[in-house]
Amino acid sequence: MTPIVTIRGEHYIPLPDVAATFEIELTWVQEVYEFGLLGPGETVGGTVAIASRLLDRVAAIRRLNRVQGVNLAGIAVILPADPAEGAP
Repeated sequence: MTPIVTIRGEHYIPLPDVAATFEIELTWVQEVYEFGLLGPGETVGGTVAIASRLLDRVAAIRRLNRVQGVNLAGIAVILPADPAEGAP
């Protein structure tokens, strides 16, 4: 079960748990976060966490990267800059 933390009324999931949820490498999730594709995060117990509403976005980014071969810079052009602006 993925630990969910509620901060200011929004649910957050630590990056290691996001990686485990999708069975992907933590370093890739961290790279996506650091590239700015997952919006601002929160620090929970020394670990970065992202809003749970962004899980669909993580799936879309993974699909574009692995299946379509789009690099993170290309994904930044394809997807809205602010994750709150639109779906994945």
